[in-house]
Amino acid sequence: MGFSEAYKSFWRNYVNFKDRAPRSAYWYVVLWNAIIVALFHIFILILVFTTGPFTGKDLELFFYFTVFPILFVLLVMGLYGLACFIPMLSLMVRRLRDSNKSPWFILLGLIPFVGSIIILVFMCLPSEDSFGTNYDF
Repeated sequence: MGFSEAYKSFWRNYVNFKDRAPRSAYWYVVLWNAIIVALFHIFILILVFTTGPFTGKDLELFFYFTVFPILFVLLVMGLYGLACFIPMLSLMVRRLRDSNKSPWFILLGLIPFVGSIIILVFMCLPSEDSFGTNYDF
């Protein structure tokens, strides 16, 4: 599965909890989301560092040209995170099925620190069919 094809599939199958997803589909989507979030952060940094020094009298301008745009970008970034929550959950369930694990293992992510490491290891496992044969060469 290609880079852009994986991201399109991510949004097309946003509530598909039944099929399987290869490793490439999962990691390309993780890369896409990391790039998008990095762009949000870069935009915030541009807003912070391009504003000049404001004196006490210009505090209102500081809020209009710096604080409000940063809050707007943070709001959009939070909405993007909310929009990606269920599709990412379904992609992780499909990835677990592809590595021949129970979808209920997704609940291991709720364990602080250790759970996210376990989920990361499960997402890295190769694809297997129901008979245990490995499809990754």
